[in-house]
Amino acid sequence: MKKIFLIIALFFICFTNIYAANAKYIFFIVAEGMSVSNEIALSNFLYGKKNMLMWSSFPIQAYMTTWSISSYNGVYSKDNFDSNKGYNIEIAGTKPYPYFFTEDSERYFKSSNFTDSAASATAMSTGQKVYSNSVCYDKQNDKIIPNIVDKINKDKIYNTALITTDNFYSGSSACFFAHNKTIFDHKRIAEEILSETKPEIVAGTYEIFDIHKVAESNGYYILENSEINKTQVGNLVNKPIFVKVKKYSTLEPNENFISESFECGYGATKISDMVLYATKILLKKRRPFFMFINFSDIAKANCENDYNGMLGAVQNVNETITEIHELVNSEETEMNFDNTLIILVSPYSAGMLRFNNYLSKGRLPKPKMYDENMLLKTDTDISYKAKNNTNELVSCYCIGAKENVFNRYINENGIIDNTDIYNVLDDIFSRR
Repeated sequence: MKKIFLIIALFFICFTNIYAANAKYIFFIVAEGMSVSNEIALSNFLYGKKNMLMWSSFPIQAYMTTWSISSYNGVYSKDNFDSNKGYNIEIAGTKPYPYFFTEDSERYFKSSNFTDSAASATAMSTGQKVYSNSVCYDKQNDKIIPNIVDKINKDKIYNTALITTDNFYSGSSACFFAHNKTIFDHKRIAEEILSETKPEIVAGTYEIFDIHKVAESNGYYILENSEINKTQVGNLVNKPIFVKVKKYSTLEPNENFISESFECGYGATKISDMVLYATKILLKKRRPFFMFINFSDIAKANCENDYNGMLGAVQNVNETITEIHELVNSEETEMNFDNTLIILVSPYSAGMLRFNNYLSKGRLPKPKMYDENMLLKTDTDISYKAKNNTNELVSCYCIGAKENVFNRYINENGIIDNTDIYNVLDDIFSRR
């Protein structure tokens, strides 16, 4: 009997030691379409100067390339590719706008092929470049590519959660939790997530009429988003949870604000509330977790050249990360920055927001007008140069347990390729 107790005690000590030096709780946050100029715009609006957002002080900061095979100049080989053939540093620079700006770089971004959400997210989730619209799928060899969540599920150590402001089977979310030849096969992707990948928590909008029935048939407890903060719901730790989100809140900036800078849409769920709810449930399950959080509204606002909408969408990210950060530091849970990791990435840039004048605290652009092509909205303070994604460098931030793993992959120019996000996660989950 004593031997049994000794074995159990040694197992517990080893398990504890493993996670004392590794990331036990991981928040992986994807801000689709967020450019560096978007970050500067929100920081100026809130504080009157740059680099004041929650993640601006994170110890790991890098710029990331986002190109896909569709934008590669030459014959692509996953084992021997030249990153400069996907993103031309000599023309485009080692830093994004506004830290680097030339007329040649502007022409390059307007004319070069760019990634879509599927190809970029697949690169991050698998470590392999693919063609546009591919969801963890190698079209060259006609086969699926295992992703990081496949690895997590195989190891059976971490629980997973998927929370998104979009349909849960669309965009970047699909590429971390499913596989498909095309991002547009929504029903099959949704079915794979709910019946095969099976995250412990799925929360997002959806347009497929009967998809909640697929969730229910696979053992999910079905909730409306209005129910997430009810006491009895907090005790649901033995079943996976599917949250039917009708809509997430859209934040609207108020000009010349005094105390409240944004108004929240009536009757909608704040994604920060959803994240805190999911965190509470996952902690009750007493297992490590990987929470994937996707913000899709920034890309939409940028492609519509909607500056105010962009500010609200980026503030959603800022608010959510702030609340996660405060919770980790609060000592209210077992989370701390020795066992918890926060990663923020933008999988691609969109819209080419440019500044004619830096707006001061609380200032919004003057009424907008179309340019001579009736394509891009401009005014005397800001302008947009595109209505699509671009090949510009984007930001990558990290704080917490195992944060230094990023330094293995950030090059001498301070740039990391999106395929190396997979390598970072793989290193973390491999407990190297």
